[in-house]
Amino acid sequence: MIVHASDLLAWIEANLPALDADRYHPWTSGPAPPGALTARIEVTMTSPGREVRRVCVRLSAEPLEPTTPPPRPT
Repeated sequence: MIVHASDLLAWIEANLPALDADRYHPWTSGPAPPGALTARIEVTMTSPGREVRRVCVRLSAEPLEPTTPPPRPT
């Protein structure tokens, strides 16, 4: 059971896929650019006398180099 926000953060960091520092930027939130690695984290919060709450966090790691070739000159 996770009892503190820092426990949750530590769990997320321990369970995210390892990134190749030569190929990807660190994990961030926000829209995933083309070629990015993505992770989706779903958390359910329950407390006596309260409705169940759910949150979803989407993270992405952008590649250091573009993954799509540049357009061909015409």
